[in-house]
Amino acid sequence: MIKKIIFFMGVFLFLMPGLSAAEVWKAPDQEKAKERAREVVPFVKEYKDDCLINRRTCLVDAGISIKDVTTVYFVLGSPVIKKREDHYEPVRFAHKRHAALTNDCSVCHHFRPKDENALETTRCSACHQDSFNPDYPERIGLKAAYHQQCMQCHQNQGKGPVDCKGCHLQNVPDHKELVKLPDGADPFQVTAECLRCHDTQADDMLTTAHWLWKGPSPYTTGHRKDIMHGKGTTALNNF
Repeated sequence: MIKKIIFFMGVFLFLMPGLSAAEVWKAPDQEKAKERAREVVPFVKEYKDDCLINRRTCLVDAGISIKDVTTVYFVLGSPVIKKREDHYEPVRFAHKRHAALTNDCSVCHHFRPKDENALETTRCSACHQDSFNPDYPERIGLKAAYHQQCMQCHQNQGKGPVDCKGCHLQNVPDHKELVKLPDGADPFQVTAECLRCHDTQADDMLTTAHWLWKGPSPYTTGHRKDIMHGKGTTALNNF
């Protein structure tokens, strides 16, 4: 029980009063990607129905290549998908890496709008939005477009995940609505409240290699060659 207390004191410190959201650092690139993901762009009603060979040739003739990829990664979390269901966190798509792997922009940007002023590499959510749109029955929705494009390529290449949890994390419930703590709760009360729902996870944690680690500690005086010293035996396990 003591080990569980120490563990949850560290992991669930954010539940303690006094830690404001302003104190949590946020990565600028990540916030920019999230902001972009929240955008809903105008729907492209008409597109040029080129074959893939012509499409590839058009992109090459336009001089578009990996050097034009300015956004390293996207967060694929469009409101178009979330308004129907929101069970998983959005995928963080390594845009530039995939462009380098395929070296062919037409793999994903397989069509372009008929509007000659439109971008050659318009985003997926411009052409794919609501599922089962009666006005455009041949057009699959955004969620299906993402899944079909990504999973089919991963299967063809024999690389990359093809299941839900291989790409997504499940959404974590808002603990502000779940946790019941008195004002000025002490660490023991915080731990007890965490264990109310997470007792199984606490037991699993006690069997991990990180928790049971032991061996020589070259930077610890008196234990540089002590093979029995470590978190699993004599050291305080306070990670």
